[in-house]
Amino acid sequence: MNSVNFNGDLMDRSEANVRVGSEGVQLGMGVFETMLAVNGVVDGMDLHMLRLKKGMDRLGYVMELKKPLQDVISEVISDNDLQEANAKVRVTTMRGVCLVEAEPAPERSEVCTVIVSDYVCNERSAVAGIKCSSYAENLLAFKAGQSEGADEVIMLNTLGEVAEAAMANLFLVSDGALITPRLESGCLPGVTRELVMRRANAAGIDVREEVVLLEDVMDADEVFLTNSLVGVRGVCKIGSQEIQEGSEEMGAVTANVKEIYQNGDQ
Repeated sequence: MNSVNFNGDLMDRSEANVRVGSEGVQLGMGVFETMLAVNGVVDGMDLHMLRLKKGMDRLGYVMELKKPLQDVISEVISDNDLQEANAKVRVTTMRGVCLVEAEPAPERSEVCTVIVSDYVCNERSAVAGIKCSSYAENLLAFKAGQSEGADEVIMLNTLGEVAEAAMANLFLVSDGALITPRLESGCLPGVTRELVMRRANAAGIDVREEVVLLEDVMDADEVFLTNSLVGVRGVCKIGSQEIQEGSEEMGAVTANVKEIYQNGDQ
């Protein structure tokens, strides 16, 4: 069954209808969360819920459901027979609307190639730091990168600092330390970004949030991306420059961080 939960009611996807004249549809005034459920369990659920609430608070609306959102998510996963699978779960909200969907999660390679985008991230935007439905900038940057043969793109902010990838956060490895752009760069406060920082720090790895410049990334020992669907994904090439020359495999530190992340909170 291709079922969704629409405003608290379970139904077939074809039955979920949104008023086309709403500000959410016409103006993108909404927020969403994308998460990975492994055998029915979402890692970092509390962080997803906090970010969702922060986004709704910023846009000035509340969500009212008949039961807790976590229970709704579990119900949708179960009704789509994804309890023993990796499921992509998306929660879409706008004023008067909450849509929860679940489908098999796409498979991704462990490493990827990236280029530097011509588009910039506005660190002073009114929607910086929230996962707003007005996602055209990131999506256009992502598609432009794909059209040039890259898997992802690095986006700088208006100050020329590295902010994030179009669909992920970015980390670099330098002398064994993990460095990621600070939130003031305009990057999304990614759930996986936060979990990687917490768990790596607990494992004794030096983790720092700093101003990151493009030359820092190009000179890094390793580079990797994080988001909820891919977890930790190594970068093997930036433009024409190879990271770890001659290797298309995940770096040793990145591989260790991935294992630490996947092991969860100990």
